[in-house]
Amino acid sequence: MDMNRAEQLITSKTEDLGRIVNSGDGQKVKAIMTQDADKLKQAVQSGDMGTLKQTFDSLMQTQEGARLIGEIQKMMRK
Repeated sequence: MDMNRAEQLITSKTEDLGRIVNSGDGQKVKAIMTQDADKLKQAVQSGDMGTLKQTFDSLMQTQEGARLIGEIQKMMRK
């Protein structure tokens, strides 16, 4: 997916995305990610895909993370 398409999708799904992020699962995932915020910020800035993948994989191993990603995937298919 190119960046323009991603931006259009996010814009069209802002309400749905907000609901997902503010859900119980979204808040639990946010708390998990906050623990590693500095590491994640540095990884994004440096393009460290290994660290980002490791974080994503760790989140997917939690029930909340798996449900949250599932909700986002469903939203993107609509």
